[in-house]
Amino acid sequence: MIASEQVAGLPHEGARIQALLRLLLAGFLVAVLVTQPPSAHLLLCWAIVLSYVLWSVASTVVLRIGGPGVLRYTWLALAVDVFTLAGLTLVADKSADTTWTAYTLLNGLFVVPLMAATQLSPLVCALATAPTVAAYLVSGLLIRPIDEEPISYVVLRALLLAVVGLACVLLTALQRARVLTIARLLQERNHLLEEMVQIEQREQRDLAETLHDGALQYVLAARQDVEPALAGDAECLERVEFALAETTRLLRATMSQLHPAALESAGLLPVLKDVADATRSRGRFSIDVVTHDWDESTRTTVDELLLVTVRELLTNVVKHAAARKVVVELARTEAVARLQVIDDGRGLGGVDLDARLRNGHLGLASRRIRVEAAGGWMRLRDADPHGTVAEVEVPLA
Repeated sequence: MIASEQVAGLPHEGARIQALLRLLLAGFLVAVLVTQPPSAHLLLCWAIVLSYVLWSVASTVVLRIGGPGVLRYTWLALAVDVFTLAGLTLVADKSADTTWTAYTLLNGLFVVPLMAATQLSPLVCALATAPTVAAYLVSGLLIRPIDEEPISYVVLRALLLAVVGLACVLLTALQRARVLTIARLLQERNHLLEEMVQIEQREQRDLAETLHDGALQYVLAARQDVEPALAGDAECLERVEFALAETTRLLRATMSQLHPAALESAGLLPVLKDVADATRSRGRFSIDVVTHDWDESTRTTVDELLLVTVRELLTNVVKHAAARKVVVELARTEAVARLQVIDDGRGLGGVDLDARLRNGHLGLASRRIRVEAAGGWMRLRDADPHGTVAEVEVPLA
Protein backbone atom coordinates (compact mmCIF):
# COMPACT_ATOMS: atom_id res chain seq x y z
CA MET A 1 0.00 0.00 0.00
CA ILE A 2 2.76 2.46 0.91
CA ALA A 3 4.65 1.68 -2.31
CA SER A 4 1.53 2.41 -4.35
CA GLU A 5 1.02 5.72 -2.56
CA GLN A 6 4.63 6.67 -3.17
CA VAL A 7 4.35 5.96 -6.90
CA ALA A 8 1.03 7.77 -7.11
CA GLY A 9 2.70 10.91 -5.79
CA LEU A 10 5.55 10.84 -8.31
CA PRO A 11 3.77 12.40 -11.36
CA HIS A 12 2.64 15.43 -9.36
CA GLU A 13 6.10 16.14 -7.95
CA GLY A 14 7.66 15.58 -11.38
CA ALA A 15 5.17 17.96 -12.99
CA ARG A 16 6.39 20.75 -10.73
CA ILE A 17 9.96 20.20 -11.87
CA GLN A 18 8.67 20.08 -15.43
CA ALA A 19 7.02 23.47 -14.92
CA LEU A 20 10.35 24.93 -13.78
CA LEU A 21 12.09 23.58 -16.90
CA ARG A 22 9.28 25.04 -19.01
CA LEU A 23 9.88 28.47 -17.50
CA LEU A 24 13.58 28.15 -18.35
CA LEU A 25 12.67 27.12 -21.90
CA ALA A 26 10.41 30.16 -22.18
CA GLY A 27 13.33 32.31 -21.06
CA PHE A 28 15.46 30.68 -23.76
CA LEU A 29 12.90 31.62 -26.44
CA VAL A 30 12.83 35.22 -25.23
CA ALA A 31 16.64 35.35 -25.28
CA VAL A 32 16.70 34.02 -28.87
CA LEU A 33 14.31 36.71 -30.11
CA VAL A 34 16.24 39.42 -28.26
CA THR A 35 19.68 38.38 -29.52
CA GLN A 36 18.67 37.02 -32.93
CA PRO A 37 15.44 38.75 -33.97
CA PRO A 38 14.05 37.44 -37.26
CA SER A 39 13.81 39.94 -40.08
CA ALA A 40 10.33 38.71 -41.05
CA HIS A 41 7.20 38.18 -38.95
CA LEU A 42 8.89 39.54 -35.84
CA LEU A 43 5.59 40.57 -34.23
CA LEU A 44 4.09 37.14 -34.86
CA CYS A 45 7.16 35.49 -33.31
CA TRP A 46 6.89 37.71 -30.25
CA ALA A 47 3.18 36.95 -29.98
CA ILE A 48 3.92 33.22 -29.98
CA VAL A 49 6.74 33.55 -27.46
CA LEU A 50 4.81 35.80 -25.07
CA SER A 51 1.82 33.46 -25.27
CA TYR A 52 4.13 30.60 -24.39
CA VAL A 53 5.56 32.59 -21.46
CA LEU A 54 2.04 33.22 -20.15
CA TRP A 55 1.24 29.55 -20.67
CA SER A 56 4.34 28.54 -18.70
CA VAL A 57 3.50 30.86 -15.81
CA ALA A 58 -0.11 29.67 -15.77
CA SER A 59 0.99 26.03 -15.74
CA THR A 60 3.23 26.72 -12.76
CA VAL A 61 0.36 28.32 -10.85
CA VAL A 62 -1.95 25.40 -11.65
CA LEU A 63 0.64 22.89 -10.50
CA ARG A 64 1.06 24.71 -7.20
CA ILE A 65 -2.64 24.24 -6.57
CA GLY A 66 -2.46 20.60 -7.60
CA GLY A 67 -5.41 18.28 -8.19
CA PRO A 68 -6.35 14.99 -9.87
CA GLY A 69 -6.02 16.46 -13.37
CA VAL A 70 -2.29 17.08 -13.08
CA LEU A 71 -1.28 14.04 -15.14
CA ARG A 72 -3.69 14.91 -17.97
CA TYR A 73 -2.43 18.47 -17.90
CA THR A 74 1.14 17.20 -18.22
CA TRP A 75 0.33 15.46 -21.49
CA LEU A 76 -1.27 18.65 -22.79
CA ALA A 77 1.69 20.76 -21.69
CA LEU A 78 4.20 18.52 -23.47
CA ALA A 79 2.12 18.68 -26.65
CA VAL A 80 2.00 22.48 -26.40
CA ASP A 81 5.79 22.56 -25.99
CA VAL A 82 6.37 20.57 -29.17
CA PHE A 83 3.85 22.46 -31.30
CA THR A 84 5.06 25.85 -30.04
CA LEU A 85 8.72 25.18 -30.78
CA ALA A 86 8.01 23.60 -34.16
CA GLY A 87 5.58 26.36 -35.18
CA LEU A 88 7.87 29.14 -33.99
CA THR A 89 10.75 27.57 -35.90
CA LEU A 90 8.76 27.47 -39.14
CA VAL A 91 7.62 31.09 -38.73
CA ALA A 92 11.18 32.27 -38.02
CA ASP A 93 12.39 30.33 -41.07
CA LYS A 94 10.93 33.08 -43.28
CA SER A 95 14.04 35.11 -42.46
CA ALA A 96 16.51 32.23 -42.66
CA ASP A 97 18.51 34.03 -45.34
CA THR A 98 19.55 36.76 -42.89
CA THR A 99 19.41 35.20 -39.36
CA TRP A 100 20.02 31.93 -37.56
CA THR A 101 16.87 32.27 -35.45
CA ALA A 102 15.09 29.18 -36.81
CA TYR A 103 18.10 26.91 -36.29
CA THR A 104 18.60 28.14 -32.73
CA LEU A 105 14.92 27.74 -31.86
CA LEU A 106 14.87 24.20 -33.25
CA ASN A 107 17.46 23.12 -30.68
CA GLY A 108 14.97 23.93 -27.92
CA LEU A 109 13.26 20.61 -28.71
CA PHE A 110 16.14 18.86 -26.93
CA VAL A 111 14.61 20.06 -23.65
CA VAL A 112 11.26 18.28 -24.21
CA PRO A 113 12.50 14.71 -23.42
CA LEU A 114 14.09 16.06 -20.25
CA MET A 115 10.80 17.61 -19.19
CA ALA A 116 8.98 14.34 -19.92
CA ALA A 117 11.54 12.42 -17.84
CA THR A 118 10.51 14.33 -14.71
CA GLN A 119 7.32 12.25 -14.58
CA LEU A 120 9.35 9.12 -13.74
CA SER A 121 7.21 7.17 -16.20
CA PRO A 122 9.09 5.45 -19.04
CA LEU A 123 5.87 5.27 -21.06
CA VAL A 124 5.17 9.00 -20.73
CA CYS A 125 8.76 9.79 -21.62
CA ALA A 126 8.73 7.52 -24.69
CA LEU A 127 5.39 8.86 -25.94
CA ALA A 128 6.65 12.43 -25.55
CA THR A 129 10.01 11.72 -27.21
CA ALA A 130 8.58 10.13 -30.37
CA PRO A 131 6.59 13.19 -31.61
CA THR A 132 9.43 15.46 -30.50
CA VAL A 133 11.91 13.62 -32.73
CA ALA A 134 9.39 13.62 -35.57
CA ALA A 135 8.78 17.36 -35.20
CA TYR A 136 12.53 18.00 -35.10
CA LEU A 137 13.13 15.96 -38.24
CA VAL A 138 10.25 17.48 -40.21
CA SER A 139 11.05 21.04 -39.12
CA GLY A 140 14.73 20.53 -39.84
CA LEU A 141 13.96 19.32 -43.35
CA LEU A 142 11.56 22.21 -44.00
CA ILE A 143 13.97 24.94 -42.88
CA ARG A 144 16.97 23.32 -44.58
CA PRO A 145 18.38 25.61 -47.28
CA ILE A 146 18.25 23.73 -50.57
CA ASP A 147 21.67 22.60 -51.79
CA GLU A 148 23.39 24.04 -48.68
CA GLU A 149 22.87 21.43 -45.94
CA PRO A 150 22.86 17.69 -46.70
CA ILE A 151 19.76 15.83 -45.65
CA SER A 152 21.99 13.37 -43.79
CA TYR A 153 23.01 16.18 -41.42
CA VAL A 154 19.39 16.81 -40.48
CA VAL A 155 18.75 13.09 -40.05
CA LEU A 156 21.83 12.67 -37.87
CA ARG A 157 20.77 15.57 -35.62
CA ALA A 158 17.33 13.99 -35.30
CA LEU A 159 19.03 10.68 -34.49
CA LEU A 160 21.03 12.43 -31.77
CA LEU A 161 17.79 13.78 -30.30
CA ALA A 162 16.36 10.25 -30.43
CA VAL A 163 19.40 9.00 -28.49
CA VAL A 164 18.86 11.71 -25.88
CA GLY A 165 15.20 10.68 -25.65
CA LEU A 166 16.14 7.01 -25.28
CA ALA A 167 18.60 7.91 -22.53
CA CYS A 168 15.83 9.82 -20.75
CA VAL A 169 13.52 6.80 -21.02
CA LEU A 170 16.17 4.44 -19.60
CA LEU A 171 17.17 6.81 -16.81
CA THR A 172 13.49 7.29 -15.97
CA ALA A 173 13.03 3.52 -15.71
CA LEU A 174 16.13 3.26 -13.49
CA GLN A 175 15.07 6.09 -11.20
CA ARG A 176 11.53 4.74 -10.95
CA ALA A 177 12.89 1.33 -9.95
CA ARG A 178 14.97 2.97 -7.23
CA VAL A 179 12.01 4.93 -5.92
CA LEU A 180 9.90 1.76 -5.85
CA THR A 181 12.68 -0.06 -3.99
CA ILE A 182 12.92 2.70 -1.40
CA ALA A 183 9.14 2.70 -0.99
CA ARG A 184 9.11 -1.08 -0.58
CA LEU A 185 11.89 -0.93 2.02
CA LEU A 186 9.96 1.74 3.90
CA GLN A 187 6.88 -0.46 3.82
CA GLU A 188 8.85 -3.44 5.13
CA ARG A 189 10.39 -1.27 7.85
CA ASN A 190 6.96 -0.12 9.02
CA HIS A 191 5.72 -3.70 8.91
CA LEU A 192 8.65 -4.86 11.02
CA LEU A 193 8.03 -2.10 13.54
CA GLU A 194 4.41 -3.20 13.82
CA GLU A 195 5.55 -6.78 14.28
CA MET A 196 7.97 -5.75 17.03
CA VAL A 197 5.19 -3.95 18.89
CA GLN A 198 2.85 -6.93 18.56
CA ILE A 199 5.55 -9.39 19.64
CA GLU A 200 6.40 -7.22 22.65
CA GLN A 201 2.72 -7.05 23.64
CA ARG A 202 2.32 -10.80 23.23
CA GLU A 203 5.44 -11.51 25.30
CA GLN A 204 4.11 -9.23 28.03
CA ARG A 205 0.85 -11.17 28.03
CA ASP A 206 2.77 -14.45 28.17
CA LEU A 207 4.83 -13.15 31.09
CA ALA A 208 1.66 -12.12 32.92
CA GLU A 209 0.15 -15.56 32.33
CA THR A 210 3.34 -17.25 33.53
CA LEU A 211 3.41 -15.25 36.76
CA HIS A 212 -0.32 -15.66 37.32
CA ASP A 213 -0.45 -19.41 36.67
CA GLY A 214 2.81 -20.15 38.46
CA ALA A 215 4.36 -18.07 41.23
CA LEU A 216 1.20 -16.11 42.09
CA GLN A 217 -0.80 -19.28 42.75
CA TYR A 218 1.79 -20.50 45.26
CA VAL A 219 1.85 -17.07 46.94
CA LEU A 220 -1.94 -17.12 47.29
CA ALA A 221 -1.84 -20.65 48.65
CA ALA A 222 0.84 -19.69 51.16
CA ARG A 223 -1.18 -16.67 52.24
CA GLN A 224 -4.08 -18.90 53.22
CA ASP A 225 -1.80 -21.08 55.36
CA VAL A 226 0.10 -18.26 57.08
CA GLU A 227 -2.28 -17.73 60.01
CA PRO A 228 -2.65 -21.46 60.84
CA ALA A 229 1.13 -21.83 60.57
CA LEU A 230 1.63 -18.94 63.01
CA ALA A 231 -0.80 -20.65 65.33
CA GLY A 232 1.47 -23.70 65.37
CA ASP A 233 -0.03 -25.91 62.66
CA ALA A 234 3.02 -27.87 61.44
CA GLU A 235 1.29 -29.14 58.30
CA CYS A 236 0.36 -25.60 57.25
CA LEU A 237 3.91 -24.47 57.96
CA GLU A 238 5.25 -27.16 55.66
CA ARG A 239 2.83 -26.08 52.93
CA VAL A 240 3.94 -22.45 53.34
CA GLU A 241 7.60 -23.44 53.08
CA PHE A 242 6.88 -25.55 50.01
CA ALA A 243 4.87 -22.74 48.38
CA LEU A 244 7.62 -20.20 49.03
CA ALA A 245 10.27 -22.58 47.69
CA GLU A 246 8.24 -23.17 44.53
CA THR A 247 7.63 -19.43 44.17
CA THR A 248 11.35 -18.76 44.44
CA ARG A 249 12.14 -21.46 41.89
CA LEU A 250 9.55 -20.20 39.40
CA LEU A 251 10.62 -16.56 39.77
CA ARG A 252 14.26 -17.51 39.25
CA ALA A 253 13.26 -19.50 36.17
CA THR A 254 11.35 -16.50 34.84
CA MET A 255 14.28 -14.16 35.52
CA SER A 256 16.69 -16.49 33.77
CA GLN A 257 14.44 -16.45 30.71
CA LEU A 258 14.17 -12.66 30.68
CA HIS A 259 17.74 -11.65 31.44
CA PRO A 260 20.35 -12.25 28.68
CA ALA A 261 23.11 -12.40 31.27
CA ALA A 262 21.63 -15.62 32.63
CA LEU A 263 22.01 -17.26 29.24
CA GLU A 264 25.56 -15.97 28.85
CA SER A 265 26.70 -17.05 32.30
CA ALA A 266 24.80 -20.31 32.79
CA GLY A 267 24.55 -21.54 29.20
CA LEU A 268 21.57 -22.72 27.21
CA LEU A 269 20.93 -26.05 28.92
CA PRO A 270 20.32 -24.77 32.49
CA VAL A 271 18.10 -21.96 31.20
CA LEU A 272 16.25 -24.43 29.00
CA LYS A 273 15.57 -26.62 32.04
CA ASP A 274 14.20 -23.57 33.88
CA VAL A 275 11.92 -22.87 30.92
CA ALA A 276 10.77 -26.47 30.99
CA ASP A 277 10.01 -26.27 34.73
CA ALA A 278 8.00 -23.08 34.29
CA THR A 279 6.13 -24.56 31.34
CA ARG A 280 5.38 -27.74 33.30
CA SER A 281 3.60 -25.67 35.94
CA ARG A 282 1.59 -23.73 33.36
CA GLY A 283 0.69 -26.63 31.09
CA ARG A 284 -0.04 -29.30 33.69
CA PHE A 285 1.90 -31.91 31.70
CA SER A 286 5.16 -33.77 32.15
CA ILE A 287 8.17 -32.48 30.25
CA ASP A 288 11.59 -34.06 29.73
CA VAL A 289 14.75 -32.41 28.39
CA VAL A 290 16.99 -34.79 26.42
CA THR A 291 20.41 -33.77 25.13
CA HIS A 292 22.90 -35.25 22.69
CA ASP A 293 26.47 -33.95 22.81
CA TRP A 294 25.26 -30.90 24.73
CA ASP A 295 26.11 -30.26 28.39
CA GLU A 296 25.89 -27.32 30.75
CA SER A 297 29.28 -25.98 29.65
CA THR A 298 28.30 -25.87 25.97
CA ARG A 299 28.13 -22.40 24.45
CA THR A 300 27.17 -21.65 20.83
CA THR A 301 26.44 -18.58 18.73
CA VAL A 302 22.79 -19.61 18.34
CA ASP A 303 21.90 -20.13 22.01
CA GLU A 304 19.63 -17.09 22.17
CA LEU A 305 17.85 -18.04 18.94
CA LEU A 306 17.25 -21.58 20.17
CA LEU A 307 15.99 -20.31 23.52
CA VAL A 308 13.38 -17.92 22.10
CA THR A 309 12.33 -20.60 19.62
CA VAL A 310 11.80 -23.30 22.23
CA ARG A 311 9.91 -20.83 24.43
CA GLU A 312 7.55 -20.09 21.54
CA LEU A 313 7.10 -23.78 20.78
CA LEU A 314 6.34 -24.63 24.41
CA THR A 315 3.95 -21.67 24.68
CA ASN A 316 2.02 -23.06 21.73
CA VAL A 317 1.92 -26.49 23.35
CA VAL A 318 0.44 -24.95 26.50
CA LYS A 319 -2.17 -22.96 24.59
CA HIS A 320 -3.20 -25.33 21.81
CA ALA A 321 -1.94 -28.90 22.17
CA ALA A 322 -3.83 -30.27 25.20
CA ALA A 323 -0.81 -32.54 25.68
CA ARG A 324 0.02 -34.83 28.58
CA LYS A 325 3.70 -35.34 27.79
CA VAL A 326 6.32 -33.18 26.08
CA VAL A 327 9.90 -34.02 25.16
CA VAL A 328 12.50 -31.36 24.30
CA GLU A 329 15.57 -32.71 22.49
CA LEU A 330 18.71 -30.64 22.05
CA ALA A 331 21.60 -31.93 19.93
CA ARG A 332 24.79 -30.58 18.41
CA THR A 333 27.28 -31.56 15.76
CA GLU A 334 30.33 -29.72 14.52
CA ALA A 335 28.24 -27.92 11.91
CA VAL A 336 24.69 -27.53 13.21
CA ALA A 337 22.51 -27.32 16.31
CA ARG A 338 19.23 -29.26 16.32
CA LEU A 339 16.13 -28.75 18.42
CA GLN A 340 13.02 -30.92 18.64
CA VAL A 341 9.86 -30.37 20.65
CA ILE A 342 7.54 -33.39 20.63
CA ASP A 343 4.12 -33.48 22.27
CA ASP A 344 1.32 -36.05 22.39
CA GLY A 345 -1.47 -33.51 21.96
CA ARG A 346 -4.10 -33.00 19.30
CA GLY A 347 -1.67 -32.33 16.42
CA LEU A 348 -1.32 -29.57 13.86
CA GLY A 349 -4.80 -29.55 12.42
CA GLY A 350 -3.59 -28.12 9.11
CA VAL A 351 -1.58 -25.20 10.52
CA ASP A 352 -0.09 -23.01 7.75
CA LEU A 353 2.70 -20.78 9.10
CA ASP A 354 2.65 -18.49 6.05
CA ALA A 355 -1.10 -17.99 6.37
CA ARG A 356 -0.75 -17.30 10.11
CA LEU A 357 1.90 -14.67 9.38
CA ARG A 358 -0.30 -12.97 6.78
CA ASN A 359 -3.18 -12.91 9.26
CA GLY A 360 -1.07 -11.26 11.94
CA HIS A 361 -0.26 -14.36 14.06
CA LEU A 362 3.41 -13.63 14.52
CA GLY A 363 4.53 -16.28 17.01
CA LEU A 364 5.70 -19.43 15.24
CA ALA A 365 5.83 -17.75 11.84
CA SER A 366 8.13 -14.97 13.06
CA ARG A 367 10.39 -17.51 14.80
CA ARG A 368 10.66 -19.47 11.58
CA ILE A 369 11.67 -16.28 9.76
CA ARG A 370 14.43 -15.67 12.32
CA VAL A 371 15.65 -19.25 12.00
CA GLU A 372 15.73 -18.99 8.20
CA ALA A 373 17.52 -15.64 8.43
CA ALA A 374 20.25 -17.45 10.41
CA GLY A 375 20.59 -19.97 7.58
CA GLY A 376 18.53 -22.72 9.20
CA TRP A 377 15.06 -24.20 8.83
CA MET A 378 12.03 -24.96 10.93
CA ARG A 379 9.41 -27.63 10.21
CA LEU A 380 6.25 -28.80 11.93
CA ARG A 381 4.70 -32.20 11.29
CA ASP A 382 2.18 -34.54 12.88
CA ALA A 383 3.56 -37.14 15.27
CA ASP A 384 2.64 -40.82 15.20
CA PRO A 385 0.03 -41.74 16.40
CA HIS A 386 -0.93 -38.22 17.50
CA GLY A 387 0.67 -34.98 18.57
CA THR A 388 3.15 -32.64 16.93
CA VAL A 389 6.86 -32.68 16.17
CA ALA A 390 8.60 -29.33 15.75
CA GLU A 391 12.09 -29.56 14.25
CA VAL A 392 14.64 -26.77 14.08
CA GLU A 393 18.14 -26.86 12.63
CA VAL A 394 20.54 -23.91 12.67
CA PRO A 395 24.13 -23.82 11.39
CA LEU A 396 26.84 -23.00 13.90
CA ALA A 397 29.09 -20.11 12.96
